[in-house]
Amino acid sequence: MKIGIDATTIYTAKPTGLGVYSINMINELARIHDDIVVWTVDDSALKVEPSKIRLVLQPFRFLGDHLFQLRALWVEMILPSLIRAEGVDVLYSTIPNGLASSRVPHVVTVHDLIPLAFPSDSPRTVRWNFHYRIPRILDKAAWVIAVSDYTRQDVIKNYSVDPEKVVTVSEGFDRDNFFPGRDETVLRRYNLCHKGYILYVGSSTPRKNVAGLIRSYAQMAPRIAQQLVLVGPKSPLELHFLREIILEHRITDRVKLINYVPHADLPAIYSSATLFLFLSFYEGFGLPLLEAMACGTPVVASFATSLPEVAGDAAMLVDPNDLDAISGAVELLVNDEERLKHMKSKGLARSALFSWESAARQVLDLLKRGPHFSAQRR
Repeated sequence: MKIGIDATTIYTAKPTGLGVYSINMINELARIHDDIVVWTVDDSALKVEPSKIRLVLQPFRFLGDHLFQLRALWVEMILPSLIRAEGVDVLYSTIPNGLASSRVPHVVTVHDLIPLAFPSDSPRTVRWNFHYRIPRILDKAAWVIAVSDYTRQDVIKNYSVDPEKVVTVSEGFDRDNFFPGRDETVLRRYNLCHKGYILYVGSSTPRKNVAGLIRSYAQMAPRIAQQLVLVGPKSPLELHFLREIILEHRITDRVKLINYVPHADLPAIYSSATLFLFLSFYEGFGLPLLEAMACGTPVVASFATSLPEVAGDAAMLVDPNDLDAISGAVELLVNDEERLKHMKSKGLARSALFSWESAARQVLDLLKRGPHFSAQRR
């Protein structure tokens, strides 16, 4: 069985979110199944035999992070001929950017429905896709993979997809890199405090609730020693907004803003944090939470959407709108060494339940199964 993989979501050497998922899933699939072909824009992080990689959309790489706006057009206009030319038996899309009509069985992954739940977080073209194109893709797909039970229910509710063909396959994490370990070289590179810090890793879009995180930190700042470190890409507008909040609360000297951090540096930054804060209003899965636990960092997380499902009983869950509850939880933990050690142990045990190998084997099983019976009747 030859698997064709649409990995055009990997279009930069600095992947985030969907790109990280795609890289890890493809690397693991390539390890356990030999007969694949991968269409991608950037292959620098892929551990796939070069003969199995097809670089596409190369003339448009200058678009950088905006290249995603061409993916739907490429998929509909170019991908069908590539499927025929390569003799592909089944198509796998690591994101919900599949074919509205495919000549071979098509398995598609849905990570979240953010463009429906938080329209302001998504460009207009993406919102259009989720309203008009993706319903047809999911209806025709042989199987729909959801990265969490929350996302699975969201897909069924919003798109009326046959529940029997929507399967939850949890994400994993890079076990070769994400484990407890202090690295002084990395800490010096980012000038991070040796006394520990409260950490957040992720983007700064409104659904991530970084503004609420900063405001809750401002409440507790006079009573704790740790600074706040915010890691992740920020647009100029987001950066200005966050700086205004920091200035308003007079905590400029207590907050460090760090832009994109290479994948290799993240484990050391997680491992040296006193606590990881993840207060999103909406997450389809929440990979940074899993990475933090794998590095032995205690977690305070939002009880919204998929996060309780990922965290289990290994994190302290709070209302993301309740600043008092957030600051109270953080203060309780940073002042209780025994509780921190207990949470570290629980986080390590919880993260051990997730792996890319397990996820890839479940996906491969679906790819081999053929279409669900309801799809076959169409």
